[in-house]
Amino acid sequence: MRVLHRWTMGKQVGEPHLNEDAIAYSNVKGVYAVSDGASESFASRRWARILVARYVQRTVIDEAWLAHAIGVYHADFDRATMSWSAQAAFDRGSFATLLGLRFGSNGVSILGIGDSLAVLDDGAEIHATFPYSEPEQFRANPLLLSTIPDRNAAILSGDFTTSWRLDGRSRLFCMTDAIGAWLLSDRPERMARLRALQTRAEFVTLVEDARADGTMRRDDTSLLVIG
Repeated sequence: MRVLHRWTMGKQVGEPHLNEDAIAYSNVKGVYAVSDGASESFASRRWARILVARYVQRTVIDEAWLAHAIGVYHADFDRATMSWSAQAAFDRGSFATLLGLRFGSNGVSILGIGDSLAVLDDGAEIHATFPYSEPEQFRANPLLLSTIPDRNAAILSGDFTTSWRLDGRSRLFCMTDAIGAWLLSDRPERMARLRALQTRAEFVTLVEDARADGTMRRDDTSLLVIG
């Protein structure tokens, strides 16, 4: 398996530097990761990028994994030089999703923390989605990875994984929440549109049209296709 397409589009088209989604992968290792930083938290763009890079390095999420990621995050900032308002925001922490895929001889293992979505498709129909299966699930506040260690207790004590078997027709579509909720609201028609995408320009047009007609929420939007 390898990356076929990798596209991302910020909530504001003219400000790509504000896009808080992140993607990282290694075709050689068969490891792929997508993260969506929470806009209301401090420097979530940076936190999302740390998470995907860390997952590609090591796919087992435990206390040591998180301590390393949080340490990298904190090393990027000097709290003492921040304004009081920035210090308060920094202390409240940063939050982000993490969708991780690890391919092996028996298929793919998937980690789904938060509301980024993996979709298993065979070119004709969707066979599975994870961690969500219904559009209504995107309305709840998702559990997210945090730069505050205590906020990760439920993640460390829970199981946020699944596995899928693959065949020669299998493709994996990995996406952040705006396009995930859009897809699950009308699976057959919208999945056909995602399958047909071949260029970034086509992806941008799809997102802009869906935002304009109100079927897709205006948010950072990313799609990673593996096949």
